[in-house]
Amino acid sequence: MFVRMVSVLRVVVAFAVVVFALAGCGAGGVSGGGSSGGATQARGGASGYPVTVTDSLGRKVTIEKKPERIASMAPSITETLFAIGAGKRVVGVTTADDYPPQVEHITKIGDYKGVNAEKVASLKTDVLFMSFATTRQQAADLEKKTGAKVVVINPESVRGAIASIGTVGKVVGDEKKAREVQRHMRRELSQVRKEVRGLSHPTVFYEVYPKPLQTAGPGSFIDDEIKLAGGKNVAAGAKSPYPQYSLEELVKQNPDYYLIGSSSGDTPKKVASRPGFEALKAVREGHVEVINDNLTTRPGPRIVEGVKQITEAIHPGAFKVHSKR
Repeated sequence: MFVRMVSVLRVVVAFAVVVFALAGCGAGGVSGGGSSGGATQARGGASGYPVTVTDSLGRKVTIEKKPERIASMAPSITETLFAIGAGKRVVGVTTADDYPPQVEHITKIGDYKGVNAEKVASLKTDVLFMSFATTRQQAADLEKKTGAKVVVINPESVRGAIASIGTVGKVVGDEKKAREVQRHMRRELSQVRKEVRGLSHPTVFYEVYPKPLQTAGPGSFIDDEIKLAGGKNVAAGAKSPYPQYSLEELVKQNPDYYLIGSSSGDTPKKVASRPGFEALKAVREGHVEVINDNLTTRPGPRIVEGVKQITEAIHPGAFKVHSKR
């Protein structure tokens, strides 16, 4: 979440919102593209290993045996590992990891500046999961420095996040539980679609950061989630995933709902007191809500909860209304 590093405070906010856009061999890197998941290419042996997966960079990575020591450089991947039953094998996480609570006691292997390759190597890590701005070259360098197999997981949508859980499950040998998690998430997403079917599509503004005002545009998880929640993102036509937004444009768009990402640090009361914001329909009608960024920006097993949270914010009572139909 790390395209916004204008000040120390903005680094912290970006760190919470788009976890580790700079997580490579060092502090820099170019955003990696490729597929959002990774299909198993080959299997062998009674244990299901070796197994080959295609990661988000399009790299084919072969895991020779079930990994017993796993490190994760993204909170979303850490959450996935715990959700599919591999939590006890996680030996390294980032300083941003805070869920589930058990991660507090796990060794920290990196932060928004990058991964500590020496620390990963000292933990005798079998598999290191990377995300976001990791490049092919960085992944190759990390494998040499750490002795671990590096798998890059970088989904670009909610459905991609669900698919990536299957990839993680294949890598660590917990495919059955991974499929259960995926089925649950897809059922929840289907339920959301059912709830918003036939309802209006209110316009929505999502505040990522207050000064300067920054929102979620096309290509962001939040934009995808607003659509899935039955809303229209007023910043959908912006030129970047996390653009700055002027008050003049905001007033012109006049959204029905104003959502505040929790990492922004603001409250509905503070938003309403800003000069010029009294002109917004969302402010006048009391449609300003705080949304938990950990749910909406981490492409892991809780991301559908983020979609549901947005749905409930912009369609008050929708779930209750549907249950009476």
